Amino acid sequence: MKKYMSILLVLLLSCGLVLGGCAGSDTQQEEQSQQQEELPQAEVLTLNGEFQGMADGHSAEVIVDGEPQMYQFFDEVVTSAFETMESGTQIQFDVEVDAETEMQTIVKLYDAPAQG
Repeated sequence: MKKYMSILLVLLLSCGLVLGGCAGSDTQQEEQSQQQEELPQAEVLTLNGEFQGMADGHSAEVIVDGEPQMYQFFDEVVTSAFETMESGTQIQFDVEVDAETEMQTIVKLYDAPAQG
């Protein structure tokens, strides 16, 4: 009789651990979802400017609203376009501004700047 009680106790404890582990993973998933919702989203702006040149392999100087600005870029299409572009070229581009670090990254370079 003691043997059966011991086996039953072990089975109950095992089931408790398994169910407890499942509940913990649900809680972790909910916490991760909440953290992702709280992260600030990056803002995308469309700007016009005058390309001045590349500072290095992943950043360029562009005059926007009369002020020289440095912009990062990591897209291969943008890189190849800047490599062949002449200084003084008018460009239109999309910049993603990281809400936390305020880093400005060029994510798209348009074929021709907007008129007006």
